[in-house]
Amino acid sequence: PYCCTVASRFHALALGQRSKMSGVAATRSRALSLYRQLIKGAKKMPTPNRQNFIIAKTRDEFRTNMNMKDVKQIEFQLRLADTHVDTILVQAEHLSRLFNDPRYRYDI
Repeated sequence: PYCCTVASRFHALALGQRSKMSGVAATRSRALSLYRQLIKGAKKMPTPNRQNFIIAKTRDEFRTNMNMKDVKQIEFQLRLADTHVDTILVQAEHLSRLFNDPRYRYDI
């Protein structure tokens, strides 16, 4: 799948260190996991517009950062993605509850 290709290229090109394969494998695995979590979180959003925005933003960010070589910057981006996962899940839960409340009126 496309997500695996992006994450594996992000990982391989970003670190470019074959001597530290265990570190490279761990970073690749972490990036793939975060990517999947972001996509799954997006699908929990209550409206298609929100879902599509998060999916597009996630793909764009992973594509943009796949050639990154600075290890500290890679770690920062992975921590940032982890924070985004938490934020998306909280927002999805809150908005779903809000949209399902009969007292709330909204136009989609």
